[in-house]
Amino acid sequence: MTFFNAFALSFGLLLAGLVLIAAWIFRTAAAPLAAKLALPALLVALGCLTPYEVNSMLGLPRMAALAALPDRAELIAFVAHDEDKRADLWLRVEDAPPRAYEIAIDEAMKKLLRDARDRKEHGGRVMLVKRAEHAAKETGHQGVTKQRSADPVYAIDDSAFALPNKGDGE
Repeated sequence: MTFFNAFALSFGLLLAGLVLIAAWIFRTAAAPLAAKLALPALLVALGCLTPYEVNSMLGLPRMAALAALPDRAELIAFVAHDEDKRADLWLRVEDAPPRAYEIAIDEAMKKLLRDARDRKEHGGRVMLVKRAEHAAKETGHQGVTKQRSADPVYAIDDSAFALPNKGDGE
């Protein structure tokens, strides 16, 4: 049993107990039927949704598609899981605290992460920016060519942390 499953089970049992207590109290109360049903239903909904938000509250990576990631972010750290074709990325947008994401990776992303690792090992910082990948052309029936939009991909922005050029001697 994983940590998440153990937490979800114990938290679910706690909220189920709260629902039973609320139902027992409201059973004998003179409140309207809607009020008697609303609180237990709210507690059940809370019990079902809360465990899935705990990973982000604890700073653990949450599943995300590449399209859902920020357009421009500093790569703080990453852990690649090659056997699962996934990677955990810690990204910082401007001055906000870093957020953790778990994404699916392909060969292009592996190459990008290797390049980022090399830069970070030499003390550099890595800024990732989304760029639109060249759209693929599809030829449909009757010879009609359609543009299929491709998902954006990350690239390393070399100019993000570059020092400004020194002006002419003053």
